Amino acid sequence: MSLSNNIQANARKLFELLQNKYIVDYFQREYKWEYKHIEQLLVDLEASFLSNYDNGDTIQEINSKYNSYYLGPVVICEKGSIRSIVDGQQRLTSITLLLIYLNNLQKESNDPEDIIPLIYSKKGGRKTYNIEVPDRTKILEALFNSEDYDLSNETDESIRNMYERYTDISNIFSEELKNEKLPLFIEWLKEKVVFVEILAYSDENAYTIFETMNDRGLNLTPTEMLKGYLLTHLKDPIKIDELNIIWKEKISNLHKYSTQEDLEFIRAWLRSQYADTIRSGARGAENEDFEKIGTRFHTWVKDNYKKIGLSNADQFYYFIKGDFEFYSTLYEKIKTYENNYTEGVERLYLTSYWGIASSLSYPLLMSSVNKLDNEETIQEKLRAVSTFIDILIVTRAINYKGSSQSFLRYIIYILVKDIRNKSVEELRTILKDRLLSSKESINEIDKFFFNNGNRKFIHYLFARCTLYVENKIYSNQNIEMNDLMATRKYNRFVLTPIILEYNKYNGHFENEETYYATEKKIGNFILIPNPVSIEFMPDKKISKVNALKKELKLTNCLTNNYYNNIDNQDFLIQKGFKALTNFKEGIDDRTNSINNLIKEIWSVENI
Repeated sequence: MSLSNNIQANARKLFELLQNKYIVDYFQREYKWEYKHIEQLLVDLEASFLSNYDNGDTIQEINSKYNSYYLGPVVICEKGSIRSIVDGQQRLTSITLLLIYLNNLQKESNDPEDIIPLIYSKKGGRKTYNIEVPDRTKILEALFNSEDYDLSNETDESIRNMYERYTDISNIFSEELKNEKLPLFIEWLKEKVVFVEILAYSDENAYTIFETMNDRGLNLTPTEMLKGYLLTHLKDPIKIDELNIIWKEKISNLHKYSTQEDLEFIRAWLRSQYADTIRSGARGAENEDFEKIGTRFHTWVKDNYKKIGLSNADQFYYFIKGDFEFYSTLYEKIKTYENNYTEGVERLYLTSYWGIASSLSYPLLMSSVNKLDNEETIQEKLRAVSTFIDILIVTRAINYKGSSQSFLRYIIYILVKDIRNKSVEELRTILKDRLLSSKESINEIDKFFFNNGNRKFIHYLFARCTLYVENKIYSNQNIEMNDLMATRKYNRFVLTPIILEYNKYNGHFENEETYYATEKKIGNFILIPNPVSIEFMPDKKISKVNALKKELKLTNCLTNNYYNNIDNQDFLIQKGFKALTNFKEGIDDRTNSINNLIKEIWSVENI
């Protein structure tokens, strides 16, 4: 048999796999991971590592004491000295981004773990990254050197995603792993994160493997196995046919959103209605309801049929005919609201731009609803829970707290249980109490300032405030959230500072300290179209605000022009907005007015 027909499969530790050089095959040219993928990876890695960790552990104990974490198969085609990644680029690129972050994290360490060979190598004075895609070298260099990278004119999808996922890693990575545990975590990552390397020696064989592994028709999915288990408990062929039709129709509807949406729905449904336990953070802790449903929900249902109330054929019938049909319809309704601005439940749409992981939000939203609720009650419950989520994440962000799954999973899953089968009024009371009893408050917006890490969040804040003012107050239906958040249009809205660089504005401030205190206040920022920003930024005179007279009201109100034809009952006047006549006091006043607007939009009383 010739080498080109040979196929090998071997277990490979992460450090063994990533010390090689790879090119990315055209099968997997773009890097497309989203926030939810990188978050789930980090949550799983952290949980797996900490389940083995004991205080006082040493690096020498990693191999003998710690369990491995399996990260799936990768398909590699090797022809001569060239190795191409046929399947697995998403995971390997994500792991490379994590390694770059870990390397930056330990730069101040006196004895850093050597992970650079897993990221790049040098030969003949030339530095090349181990996953070598020439177009990505600049972004990898910037990330490796902790430098800013200008995305404003970047059209490459992979580069934009790599930058955003690296930012996500920076925000999500657990504080618990940044202390003395960091060297052990890095060693565990190198030695105990394991792949199955499937090695082919021809493009034809590599593609055949790729096609086989990605053909959903070859293996039963967890959804199909759950359906099979439920239907085997019915003996009436007419009922079986009826339920099979319902199941197929509902799953088909879910697949309009994504090929994996049925899995997302069933996890959310079962967690929302039946999960009672969650794994603790203690070493060696076992997976509980929430984790088991997340990984093998079909097995969990079989093991917990009594808890669900499945003890005879009629109950199995109504579990599909009643529960499955009702909650899949509810899930579709939530997806529709997320994708379309709908008055009354508009926060479901708005928080899709800055929200929490769907593995948290969907169970929480669905747990508040039961089959006896009418349409009006369902709408009210979804409105209350989505408002809670909105207030929670914005409040945490202005208090410089993370909202990733690792930070919120216990908060959300406890709440999932607490709001089941509650009336609308009971639900509102629980949600308000939960926010009011929190250590974080929306009133802390008065102490919130701009930094390089929260630019995207402040952009979102201004987009929400702008939309609130335009749509809610002035009934301008011509501006939409998507217009304000778009990133790739030439005339996109950009977050622009009014003052920038001390040497340009030092004549307006008594000293440098006063300038920098003013520069970082959120009142120093406006959301304006890119072409306007290009003209606005270089000008250092107060008169430059006149260039804003045609902009949306939250920006236009900086100009004298805004106040010519309105009375004192105007909403923005009532909120304290006024024309900008000087930089120091003007930005201070605008900050106070914007802070008051934020407190109104994200008030607990809105629930």
